[in-house]
Amino acid sequence: MDHRLRRHGAPGAPARWAAVFLCASLTSAVASAQQVNRAPSAAIVGRLVDHDSHAPLKGARVAILGAHHAFAADSDGRFQDDDLPSGSYVLQAHAIGYATTSWLVRLGDGEILTQEFELMLLPYTLDPVVVQRRPGSNDAWFREFERRRVSGRGYFITEQQIEATHPHALVDLLRNVPGVDLACRGASHCSVRMSRAPRRCPVDYIVDGFPATNSTSPDMAMVGVVAVEVYRALSETPLQFLRTDNACGTIVIWTRSGPPESIAH
Repeated sequence: MDHRLRRHGAPGAPARWAAVFLCASLTSAVASAQQVNRAPSAAIVGRLVDHDSHAPLKGARVAILGAHHAFAADSDGRFQDDDLPSGSYVLQAHAIGYATTSWLVRLGDGEILTQEFELMLLPYTLDPVVVQRRPGSNDAWFREFERRRVSGRGYFITEQQIEATHPHALVDLLRNVPGVDLACRGASHCSVRMSRAPRRCPVDYIVDGFPATNSTSPDMAMVGVVAVEVYRALSETPLQFLRTDNACGTIVIWTRSGPPESIAH
C-alpha cells in the first residue's frame, strides 16, 4: 500500500493542487484589475522663493489644507508631496519675515504640478509687540463675511473665537454648532451631517471662495484659518454659495490670505 501511494500519489492530490493554482491565479487577476482600475495619484513638486530676489526660502513651512500634510522645505526651498488624490487643494506656506500666502491648486489624475511659489517680505520689522490683524483694501471678503453675519442666517465663527478655543482641526470648532452632527472613528476620521439633512448626505465645502469638497474634511488642520461659516439648510445658504445639487448644507472656510480680489465681491 505504501509503495502504491508513493508511486501514484495520495487520492485527490491533483485536484487539491489544481484548486490551489486556480485560487492563486484568481487572486493575481483581481490584484491586477484593482491596480488597473486605481486612479493614478497626483503630486506637487514645488519650490518656495523670495518674490523679489527669487532666493530659496530654506526651512519655510508648507501645509496642504484638506490633505493633513505639513512639512518643511529643504535648504534649496524645495518640497514634494506625492500620492495625492485628484482634486482641489489649498497650499499654504509661511516663513519668518514673510507674509503667509495661500494658493489654490487643482490636480488631475496622474498630474505632477511643478511650480515656484513666491512669498513677499512683510512691510515691517518684527518687534516684541502684539500686532493685531485689521481689514485692509484686499479684505473685501471680510466685509462680506461681516455683512452675512449680521443678517442672522447661518452660524459664524470669527477669528477671535478661533484664537480663544485653540482648535487643532475643523472638527473641534464644529462640535458645539447647533444643528451639526458629527461621527468620528477615534480621534480623527470624522464625518459631518446637518441635523435637518437626510442620512448619508455629505456637506459641501468652500475654501476662500472656491469649491473644495473633494479635498476638505472635518479633520482639516486649522493652520491659517481665520473664519468659518456654517449653513445648515438651503434656506440659510447665501446665493453665492448655492449649487444645484447642494441639499446637505455648506461649510465656508476663510484662510489668512483670503480669496483673490477678483472673486472677493
